[in-house]
Amino acid sequence: MRPIRVLVVGMTATVGGIENFLMTYCGHIDRSRVQFDFLTRFADAAYPEQRDAIGRTYVIPKRSEDPVGFYREIRRFFREHGGEYDVLWDNECMFNDMTPLQLAAEAGIPVRIAHSHNPQNMDVSLRGRGQEILHRTQRAGLSRWANVLWACSRKSAEWACPEMDLACTIIPNAIDAARFRHDRCVRQQVRDRYDLADCLVVGHVGRLQYQKNQGFLLQAFARLRQREPRARLMIVGDGPDLADLEARAVELGVSQDVLFLGVRDDVPDLMQAFDVFVMPSRFEGLGMAALEAQAAGLPCVLSDAVPREAAQTADVAFLPAEDADIWAEKILDVLDLQEHRIRPDNVQLITDAGYDIATAADRLAGRFEQLVGRSRAFRRRFIMTVPVSEKGLPAMSKARLDVQRFAAEAGYAPAKVAAEATAGGNRWRQLCLGVKVFRDWFRLFVKLNWEDLLLVQYPVFPVKAGWLIRFMLHMVQWKGARTAAIVHDLDSLRLLGGDAARWSDQEILPAFDRLIVHTPAMRDYLAAQGIPAQKMAVLGQFDYFTPALMPERRLSMEVCYAGNLRKDKAGWLYAMPRTKLKWHLWGTGWKGRKSRQDLIHHGQAAPEVLPARLEGSFGVVWDGSSISTGRGAYGAYMMLNAPHKLSLYLAAGMPVVVWSRSAEADWVLSAGVGLAVESLADLPRVISALTPQAYEAMVQAARREGMALRNGQRLLAALEQLERD
Repeated sequence: MRPIRVLVVGMTATVGGIENFLMTYCGHIDRSRVQFDFLTRFADAAYPEQRDAIGRTYVIPKRSEDPVGFYREIRRFFREHGGEYDVLWDNECMFNDMTPLQLAAEAGIPVRIAHSHNPQNMDVSLRGRGQEILHRTQRAGLSRWANVLWACSRKSAEWACPEMDLACTIIPNAIDAARFRHDRCVRQQVRDRYDLADCLVVGHVGRLQYQKNQGFLLQAFARLRQREPRARLMIVGDGPDLADLEARAVELGVSQDVLFLGVRDDVPDLMQAFDVFVMPSRFEGLGMAALEAQAAGLPCVLSDAVPREAAQTADVAFLPAEDADIWAEKILDVLDLQEHRIRPDNVQLITDAGYDIATAADRLAGRFEQLVGRSRAFRRRFIMTVPVSEKGLPAMSKARLDVQRFAAEAGYAPAKVAAEATAGGNRWRQLCLGVKVFRDWFRLFVKLNWEDLLLVQYPVFPVKAGWLIRFMLHMVQWKGARTAAIVHDLDSLRLLGGDAARWSDQEILPAFDRLIVHTPAMRDYLAAQGIPAQKMAVLGQFDYFTPALMPERRLSMEVCYAGNLRKDKAGWLYAMPRTKLKWHLWGTGWKGRKSRQDLIHHGQAAPEVLPARLEGSFGVVWDGSSISTGRGAYGAYMMLNAPHKLSLYLAAGMPVVVWSRSAEADWVLSAGVGLAVESLADLPRVISALTPQAYEAMVQAARREGMALRNGQRLLAALEQLERD
């Protein structure tokens, strides 16, 4: 299999954040998987030797100096070489020129990545202000040419694409953490070289420009020097403000105590000589140098404009870059603590946080492979989610949020939704809600283009606006966009929502081009209602995101039930006779008798933490009014659906008990994750007959399937099928 070919745009003549980022990643990614070439406007672009070792570099004229030559040469380049590349990777601080993205789209490069590296304009010159005007004017149309948005932080993503109509992935500014591990010998060598043996060294690494705010740093250092004569300041970097900063150091009377070291390739060694690292930036995408400093075991004093993600150790303080005296006092306090402190080894901490280049480069190569692997069907993808909540355990909201989370990993950008799920019966709110629904869908109608894909979480709320939603869905399809729905519930079968829900299931659901349904049984039911089976992909089980630990499980006569405990929903629970079983109940609406010591109600917990709190050997999946059969609307619904509580139990590493005639019974038995019983009256006998070995096998299978659900594997597989067919 040939490697993926990526054309990198964004290298300049400056040795700065973007250039370091690109060289770090491109230099560490396995070139048998991904090959990089570079397109630049600078004949003297940074890191020439490293670039030559990685791939070819193509140079075109600068647009600001030779606009005619720029457009002639860049068009010639894409005409001659555009077909060679699978990916265009455009790295910018401002997207004031989208020509590379536009020509890549016209040349048929399937994956076009806009990568934003800053949360605002870093150039305050007149030229920079003009570029910012172009950026603000054009960025609303970024998704016209790009189909992937990467950024170093959420703020940087919103700066590049305020509409956020592209799926966004945060790519960490990774570092080679091992290179920065503290070394006493190197520290001594560097300090001897610069005559710093008895000094307290304040260190800073960054381009010398407005963004980094080194003028304030000099002011704070001058105040520090008055309090601590041994203090020295090392500034590593170059930039347009160098002359002004040197003059400012003279003006403040600290020029003899400040070392301007310029651009260096031995930054890891220089950081060994520091005692504290400072970064008073006016704004930052992330703060890569701060991560490097922490990898070197340094305490850090950062401005509060630096994203909090930059703090990966406990030795990081954030201060407003306003009062130089406060900064001087803080730096002095930190220096006082460092004189007799053993420098910690933070390399593993940085690695575990995902900022080490070895693991980050492998993940990025995988992202390239995933994007290119799906490029045949590649188009803009959107997911529409109307936030909902329900009394008791908020399973409905949890399921929808998890779908949105995992769909984002597959490239689905969230469509902006202002409408709420319901007006609560208020006439005025109903009118306002109707206006919001129309506005949401009209915005989508304007945004969506031919062959874009809109995934809607169904049922579509508010249900009473179904006629309007059906009309707008038709208009979106008329424009050429594809539509799909992931079905969470068929409310008409649960006897919820009245005539509006029934109309929605009969009129709106069949109108989608594709459907993702729970189970083969649900697919067969909908096929019998006239929806072609080939339009439907089967999910199997709902994914369940949680960072909670999976508890260890042991065979016992204790079981668990989590969900809505109202009598109209879980009537079977109130009819449960006393047996050898002890029941652990989670949820709201419980009105059972307090004299029942075998039914222990634990209350309610957030869905993300609940898996770690569930007690018992089995999680019971049951609905309806009877313990012996699926009686009532909820009971019969078990013959079609994949209950969300099934996913909850598996995400908790807990084997399950299901009704033998439910839609999930065959899968539960074939996957070995639990038991299927005809009646809950049989459950004590069935559990008593289990051996510890048989139960342990169920636990291992449940943990394996639970990890797949935690990682979104069911939805990702269904989306791939939906896009492929």
